[in-house]
Amino acid sequence: MRQTVSGAISTGTHGSGKPSLSHFVAAVRIAGFDAEGMPKIFEYEAGDELEAARCALGCMGVILSVVLHTVAKHLVEETVRSHRSLHDVLRRYDERPLTQFILVPYRWTYLAWERRTTELRALSFGERLKVWLLRAFNNIGVDVMFHLLVKAAVVLRAPAVKTLMKVVPYLLIQGIARVDDPEHVLTLKHHYFRHEEMEIFVPESRLAEAVEVLRATTDVFAGEATSVPEGIAARLSQHGLSDDLMRYAGTYVQHYPFFFRRILRDETLISMTSGATEPFYSISVFTYLPPDKRQHYDAFCSWLARCMTALFAARLHWGKHFPLGAAEIEPLYPGLERFRQLCRAADPNGVFRNDYTRRVLGF
Repeated sequence: MRQTVSGAISTGTHGSGKPSLSHFVAAVRIAGFDAEGMPKIFEYEAGDELEAARCALGCMGVILSVVLHTVAKHLVEETVRSHRSLHDVLRRYDERPLTQFILVPYRWTYLAWERRTTELRALSFGERLKVWLLRAFNNIGVDVMFHLLVKAAVVLRAPAVKTLMKVVPYLLIQGIARVDDPEHVLTLKHHYFRHEEMEIFVPESRLAEAVEVLRATTDVFAGEATSVPEGIAARLSQHGLSDDLMRYAGTYVQHYPFFFRRILRDETLISMTSGATEPFYSISVFTYLPPDKRQHYDAFCSWLARCMTALFAARLHWGKHFPLGAAEIEPLYPGLERFRQLCRAADPNGVFRNDYTRRVLGF
């Protein structure tokens, strides 16, 4: 809600249950340079050029205008429910394709925001009253009060964090259906509190394994366990990750639930689900620690990113915390070299590139 359209498509911004916003770009006008380095306006409506421009991290030039595929205004229905297993949550996507869910660390419970679209209609007085009450609860209770509790727990250290995580299910209104405008159902006020996020994209067929690894390693980092299950340990050892994990034992307590969203294939060259043969699920790892106290979070993310990439061919969100380099992610993106060629054609002198894009895209 607070991003520009150009910024949102350039990083593959997404929700749950659909492709990213980049996928729906039908045409784009961009200011770049010709082969002689002179300014030029490019218009892309098809082909590799459009697929590159749909998610380009700014490397194709300055976006001037975008044509987007749109749908008629509609409502979204949502019900929050607890689930005992990942399998139970994933079954909800057949009927509720916009669902997103969380895994609460140290309690290891799933909570799902089960969502589906519904036709636009006039709401009754009782429905409108419920809408306003639930908006108020989500804004005050979740966007503000819960995050204040997170900030307080972080200051009070590990025991407070673990206690807060264990009561998370009791802080939400569950089992009550809500129908409201999409912008009120599908978004949170993330900008209220400064935070950082790493988002890992895992193929649907590998998700259950990835969650097992996530749970086991989170417990080790938090000092809740001194080892991981034998099967996981063997896989980590194959990739030289086991000894590293044990060195980090007891160094970091994750203080926020892991968020999961389902993203379908994008017709792009380098967005996170480009070229996908199955849906991906993103796993978001948040921190609300002050920037100068995130070194242990950084270590957790670095280890987790290397682990998920090696074991499950996971991809990281370009617009968020990104501890990997081009050599590690290049095998995951068959369209990356073609993307670089098109960027060089529209920007032969590298005016639009920066240290970050050179590091992660391999220019």
